[in-house]
Amino acid sequence: MSDTQPNYTFEELARLIAALGNFMERECGSLCCDSEEDRGTLAAKIAAWLCQDKTVVASPEMLLPKAHYHLNFNVVDEPTGEHIVRISLDRTREMADGDFLQLQNFFWVTVGKAIRDNPEVVRILQAGGIRVETDSPQLAPTGAAL
Repeated sequence: MSDTQPNYTFEELARLIAALGNFMERECGSLCCDSEEDRGTLAAKIAAWLCQDKTVVASPEMLLPKAHYHLNFNVVDEPTGEHIVRISLDRTREMADGDFLQLQNFFWVTVGKAIRDNPEVVRILQAGGIRVETDSPQLAPTGAAL
């Protein structure tokens, strides 16, 4: 690296990469790279994004976005390299925002119920240091200290 290039921390680069991925998912997910017109649109959107102030990248909304077009989970056991599962939720062109959010909710409810209804899975998660609460959290009374 030359002295004229800024030195970024790993975390800053990771946030920037995640922000670009989120931007592409949110703003460019419906574009088709086989289409010359869409490729031009994609290039213009990325160029505009690159010129924007990136201080917003650190905002919680950018770090924890809701998926707009695709939600993918690729679960791999890193020490062994074993591929366990890849789950993809894809928004079709016909889906309204609410439909895609409903699909995401369905996914999380299904995963949550599978964990809740399987004591062995709960035990394994807890043994790995993950807190699993299957009872409905009780709301603190008004004025009570949390």
